[in-house]
Amino acid sequence: MKAFLRGLLRLHLSRSRGLWFVVAGLTLLLGWGTLRVERALDLMSLLPSEHPAVRANLEAGVGQQELMWVVAEGGEADLEARRAWAEGVVDRLLTEGNLPLNGLAAEGRLSDPVPVPGPGGASPWPALLAVGAITEGDAAVSRLTTETLYTLAPAWLGDRLAPLTDPAALQRRLQATAKALASPEPLSAALARLDPLGLRDLAPQNGEGMAKATALGRAFTLRVRTGYFETKDGRFVLLPLVVGFPATDAKATTHLMAWLGRGAKGALPASANLEDVKRALAPMEGRAFPLQITGAHAITAWESHRLTMEVLFSLGLSFVLIGLVYWLGFRTLAGYGFVMVPLLVGMVWALGLTGWVLGRVNLMAAGFGAVLLGVGDDVGILLFSRYRDERRAGRSKAWALRAALLGTGPGVVAGALATSFAFLALAFAPFPGIRDLGLTTGLGLLACLLATFLVLPPLLLALDHGTGTFAPGPVQTAASRHRWAPWVALAVLILALVGAPRTRWEEDLRRFRAQGNPALNLQERLTRNLGASLQPLALQIPLEDPDRLPARWNKLSPILREAGLPVPDWKTLDPELRHALGSETWRHQVLEAAAKAGLDPAGLEGPLTALAAAAADPAQPVGALQAMLPRVSQPEDHHPWNLWDGFHRNRKPAPLAPALTVPIRLDEAALARLTPSVEAAGGRFVGTQPLFRVVKGIAKEAVQQAVLLAVAGIFIVIATFGRSLRFAAFALVPLLASQVGVFGALGWFGEPLTFLSLMAIPIALGVSVDTAFNLLHRARREADAPGRVARVNAVCAGTTLAGFGGMVFSGYRGLRGLGLACLGGVALALLLTQWLLPVLLETWPLEKK
Repeated sequence: MKAFLRGLLRLHLSRSRGLWFVVAGLTLLLGWGTLRVERALDLMSLLPSEHPAVRANLEAGVGQQELMWVVAEGGEADLEARRAWAEGVVDRLLTEGNLPLNGLAAEGRLSDPVPVPGPGGASPWPALLAVGAITEGDAAVSRLTTETLYTLAPAWLGDRLAPLTDPAALQRRLQATAKALASPEPLSAALARLDPLGLRDLAPQNGEGMAKATALGRAFTLRVRTGYFETKDGRFVLLPLVVGFPATDAKATTHLMAWLGRGAKGALPASANLEDVKRALAPMEGRAFPLQITGAHAITAWESHRLTMEVLFSLGLSFVLIGLVYWLGFRTLAGYGFVMVPLLVGMVWALGLTGWVLGRVNLMAAGFGAVLLGVGDDVGILLFSRYRDERRAGRSKAWALRAALLGTGPGVVAGALATSFAFLALAFAPFPGIRDLGLTTGLGLLACLLATFLVLPPLLLALDHGTGTFAPGPVQTAASRHRWAPWVALAVLILALVGAPRTRWEEDLRRFRAQGNPALNLQERLTRNLGASLQPLALQIPLEDPDRLPARWNKLSPILREAGLPVPDWKTLDPELRHALGSETWRHQVLEAAAKAGLDPAGLEGPLTALAAAAADPAQPVGALQAMLPRVSQPEDHHPWNLWDGFHRNRKPAPLAPALTVPIRLDEAALARLTPSVEAAGGRFVGTQPLFRVVKGIAKEAVQQAVLLAVAGIFIVIATFGRSLRFAAFALVPLLASQVGVFGALGWFGEPLTFLSLMAIPIALGVSVDTAFNLLHRARREADAPGRVARVNAVCAGTTLAGFGGMVFSGYRGLRGLGLACLGGVALALLLTQWLLPVLLETWPLEKK
């Protein structure tokens, strides 16, 4: 290291102009990279999408092909106007997208969504179109529904199908169907078309399943219209639209919301922001009522905008606080520019590296700017302070620069490398949020280190005229040490240890979303009014062995019935009944009886074929269920090329095992209560809330790995630079104190631990060794090193705390908790470095004899 710094000193003294060209070239290249950085400030961007449990939720549609709900709220007076608005939007989307009015594709199954006016647009919900078409008597939808129900009948009714083999009973059923079809009552006629053999009468009418199904149908608070819903009290008209791009694409979501607010006419706007969206959703000519939008896409768009403002506010506040700490520490702002100019150059390089390496900044990595401000300036402060002290002692510029680079430089480099390696080690963590935090912050610290060593010396040589802060003056004396200081440090350590057990874990991530999000507030209000969540939820049953599905289903059905869901058991047919229903003889008997009853035999061909196939093959009901459910396509996530994705381009995860996914409705309390029982029975829930629960467990394991990786990175630097057990032992003091401080701060201030504030653990580990390395390096060669570096270390400590202090004042609770945890961990580590390590060094010195 000394040889490298000595060579760098020679370049600064002899070829400084060439170094300026190098700095200019790097700035241009990396500045281009800053234009490639995309914001992904949402919870979905943090998910380990390659983890099987997370992939199961994503492939079920969570955060991908979710619904966007456009809501018109009002009263009885404007209900007709709101209906006309919803019908007009649905009609335009159907016409421009050539989507069938009944929601069926040409092959007779549910159509795939067709986004209008293009890939960034929206589509009516085909499943809702099909349900609405049933009430209107659409022949194709009725035929598909009948064939699906008859395919499910053997599994649903089992041996209750035996009356169908009695010719007399069968004749009576067909005559009743003919009578119902001729009836003027539309409901009786519709039921007869859907169930020509009257299988519904074979179900246990007083059974728990039918009773609950009837009760749930009566309690359903929505009326189904063509392409939209309407609450029974007329308060809400809800238009659900399928969006074909991920919820993380906030820019596309903003364009789509503005387009929908303007009536879904024409092309998507070329540019739009949230102010445009607010104006588009407000009442306008031709629409006297306001619109509201909710769903994963809308929530993410509003949250991304709010968090961007919060991050920028935190950075600005940190910048001001760092300047205040610098002034309080040195009683002057002279030299502040020498520190901040290289730091700002380094931050531009850091953002450029992020653009080339990752191409994005996610929610966890968004706070790396505060880390760079608080820690990156330490390099400049330590070098500038040593240079200024040498100049005030009357030494020449060359000698002062030599003392700064060769005397203070090795400790500064070692501390910065330890901090950056602690973060870079996180790149091997399986959790994307942790990985991105490690890469952005680790590379950023290296960029700030390099920028300071390349930019600061030429600035000093060019602007130092031997006056002002560089004028000869009294030599700084070593600061006196107070006897009470180590005892106060130990008392604070004990206080943190007492507060650490008070920390509680919070798994409900919604409580840490940005406050004042109108889309989230609307979603919560609709959940209360409708009695069910708008977030996707489904039961998933593995199908690696389809023959085991009935047994698994029958383990799960009692659990779901306990929660009030009308889920019947999976029945098995008697072999003789199975043979009879699957025979051609029985089929011909039914068709003859239908002709005698005055029915068209051709209309029974499809249902009879479906029933016979299901009776002969128990796997048919599984296929019918899968065909009835909409397919969820995984939209491609297009983003600029970057080194990380290029390196992992050929690494594709293994496909998931096949599974049956059945949408259900459960409140959150029932979901939490049933999850252990469902998983024990061989199934699992997928959806937004189950996804967050899975992520919580993965995050805990990932943070444990991250801490081990960070510690390993720090120990590599300690072993390389320290080369003694005593040095390593002293370096461990701030490391351990930082972890106590993280949990102590959260415990005493009542902030819960989330998987976002968990990031404070590796952050505090990396940052806590920075000033300690400067102290330990100087203590090797100077007996009074603690007194000489006390002030500059205090300033470095203060600026580091100021960097995190900006996050503490954030209005976003997750970012505030992260800032508080980092502040507590780093503060305790720096306190022990300043007040306890000097006592240890005095007792067991490190200086070389």
